Amino acid sequence: MRFALTNGTIYSGYTTAQGYAVLFEDGKILDLVQADEIPEDATVLDAQGGIICPGFVDLQVNGGGGVYFTQYPTQESLNTIKDAHLQFGTTSFLPTVISAFQDRILETIAAVRQAMQEDPNTYLGMHLEGPFFSPEKPGAHDTACIRTATHEELDVLLEAGYDVIKYLTLAPECVEESILQRLAQTGIVLSAGHSMATFDQALQFFQQGITSVTHLYNAMSGIDTKQPGLAAATLDYGQAWTSIIVDGEHCHPYAVRLAKKMLGQKLHLVSDCAACVGSDIPFTDFGNFKAYYRNGRCETEDGRLAGSALTMLQAVQNTVKMVGLELDEALRMATLYPAQVLNMEDRIGQLVPGAVANLLVLNQELELQQVWVDGEAVTLQKKQ
Repeated sequence: MRFALTNGTIYSGYTTAQGYAVLFEDGKILDLVQADEIPEDATVLDAQGGIICPGFVDLQVNGGGGVYFTQYPTQESLNTIKDAHLQFGTTSFLPTVISAFQDRILETIAAVRQAMQEDPNTYLGMHLEGPFFSPEKPGAHDTACIRTATHEELDVLLEAGYDVIKYLTLAPECVEESILQRLAQTGIVLSAGHSMATFDQALQFFQQGITSVTHLYNAMSGIDTKQPGLAAATLDYGQAWTSIIVDGEHCHPYAVRLAKKMLGQKLHLVSDCAACVGSDIPFTDFGNFKAYYRNGRCETEDGRLAGSALTMLQAVQNTVKMVGLELDEALRMATLYPAQVLNMEDRIGQLVPGAVANLLVLNQELELQQVWVDGEAVTLQKKQ
């Protein structure tokens, strides 16, 4: 059946249009047509004067619905996480695996591969965050799992997950040059994070295959005026895709505005969300520590951040209302730019002919009203 979503302002990617409709059929966008040229055989859907945009694309989803994927690496867990985030407009994402021992990583690869086969427009692959980190910047990762990369382990991971691992966060200063060169040839997006790289080291790594930076300002060497590190180099270089967590906890709104001025279209949103999204669980027990969900934060018992309690919908709202960016740019930071990081912008992140019919309708308060995934309407439990 052919559908026409109309009576709203369409944010299709780089363009904004009024008086048009998004025409889609069989899970794909057909075209944007003028409202008075909607085909007679199309079922008209009313956006009620709202905002029509692509579904959100999140490159760092640790969990949701009360489930942490690294703890429970199963297809059932992934579906629980997917359902939780659909309620907040995220229609495509990278399930993220934090630092773990090799056997557990292999389990997560198998689960994500199955999910990708069944639902490829939602599960875009896997983000492996660690375990090749600086021991000085572990964040809330289990330090027992943080280790030095070896060619032997790389052999195993690439054989098992060459088609699944799409994004790898590592501390490049802790990785042998030969391993970094090998990884740079795989097609996996290599991202610097949990790193103590100096300014000069970071600039060198950007020339050696590091094309991205994970959650700017957090778990990395910073902007010290005498000893600038990865954060400073990222802002100065300006060409690496850079994710940022806009929850008001991980960085000040000023720091987001500064990054936007320096990085422009290279800055994109991630949630880095924990299991609490879409759930009322008070904490997650990791054995060696607990992550508590309180006061809008995900934190360890001693108050250190351990991921976030953020959704991509909230990230967009915060980017507009807290940071002060324009809505069209905030939407691109949650849709088009993360799709471009993975070279998937022809498929997701835009409302253009041939793209997947993942669409959202927001009202003028940026509350979620309607969701379609692969052209199918999603039932919302409550308006967000």
